[in-house]
Amino acid sequence: MDPVSYVFAAYLNTVQSTVSNHFSETRNLEVTPVVVEYEGVPVSYQHQMWRVRSESVCANYKQKIGQFSECTVKASRLFNALCSELKQASSSNWQQAKFQTMYCNAAISFKPTVANIGAAPAMSGLDEARQACNAAAVAAMGNSDPRLARERDRVCDRYRGLKEQ
Repeated sequence: MDPVSYVFAAYLNTVQSTVSNHFSETRNLEVTPVVVEYEGVPVSYQHQMWRVRSESVCANYKQKIGQFSECTVKASRLFNALCSELKQASSSNWQQAKFQTMYCNAAISFKPTVANIGAAPAMSGLDEARQACNAAAVAAMGNSDPRLARERDRVCDRYRGLKEQ
């Protein structure tokens, strides 16, 4: 190849690369991972094509429901805060408008997982009797043993008696 061809090829490669990068950037074609510390919690998510990918929000906590719940609640607040901030800041920058639309859409559409995990309340005597009656009924079901039927009747009679009190 002659030197002119090399220069022309390099020029075409540069122009193509610039156009391609600009197109990719303006369309937000690539998945972009983001981690933002918000209210003391690292909130992770991904966005692509100017949309927050809901399934990616706090995905690193999915196996720990308590932390996942806290993270998704913070993420929801983060999206609302970013939407508000970007609406207040006026700019002619096309990227800011895209980010504003993206975060405002996320603020509206993202639904956090809310979980309150704690010890189960102690069962009352009536609840325990109902549970015992159900267990005895299941044990006697499909079984012709008269002892199981008598036990079911005894336990369920006790439950009915407590229920009527």
